[in-house]
Amino acid sequence: MAKQTDTSWNEEKLEQIAKTLRQADQILVGIGGGFNAAAGVAELPLNKKLKENEYWPFWLPYIRKQRLNKEVPELYKQLAQILSGKDYFIIDSNPDGFLYYSGLEMARIYKAQGDMARVQCSKNCQNHSWIGKQYFDKVEADASFLPVCPHCGAPLVMNVYTGGKFCDEPYQEKNSAYFRFINGSARNKLAILELGVGYTMPELIRFPFEQIVMNHKQAKLIRVNTMHPLCVEENRHKAICTEASIAEVLPALLKKAMN
Repeated sequence: MAKQTDTSWNEEKLEQIAKTLRQADQILVGIGGGFNAAAGVAELPLNKKLKENEYWPFWLPYIRKQRLNKEVPELYKQLAQILSGKDYFIIDSNPDGFLYYSGLEMARIYKAQGDMARVQCSKNCQNHSWIGKQYFDKVEADASFLPVCPHCGAPLVMNVYTGGKFCDEPYQEKNSAYFRFINGSARNKLAILELGVGYTMPELIRFPFEQIVMNHKQAKLIRVNTMHPLCVEENRHKAICTEASIAEVLPALLKKAMN
């Protein structure tokens, strides 16, 4: 593949991406906040400062709409169609539930920064989390109810990454599955499809994907990002980078596949 510095979106680039995905033995997908933005999903105000009695009344509407809601934005359905029948694995930095309800296999999805449907101790005293529905229902029935950790009595919060107290215990097996997928691709053609991953936490997806491309003889990177489309110089001969919107790229790929 020729050295790629042009990030414009055109028919030639569409054909290159479609061909790369079509010929791949395996597809590794990375999903960032830019994917949610392109799908029309509201950004989560995770840095908002809330008092203990404000926390759950504020977050429950987000949980109901973005995690427990089975009405999936069209962009997620399109991704599921593109990956249908493929050997894929997804690492997702968003804690919503849309991937789960899109038709994709849960065993192939690593929610690296948590899950809004789970709760954990705000101090992470035992590195343990719980399914949150029982607590959500109680809060909705009684606004004065404040869920607390059964071990230390600290307030319970969403099991979502906001800093050093994040409980990663529920995601360790998926983290291992992620590495097994990468290691198992060593002799295969690996397409790495990165969608809307920026520099908020580049060490989670963006930088590791660059490293995989450098070290994998048959890996090719497809980066779709309206703000930061380029990859490092060393990988540009193995990359297709575009600043087009994900909401434009995925439908075009589906249409190309059907023709």
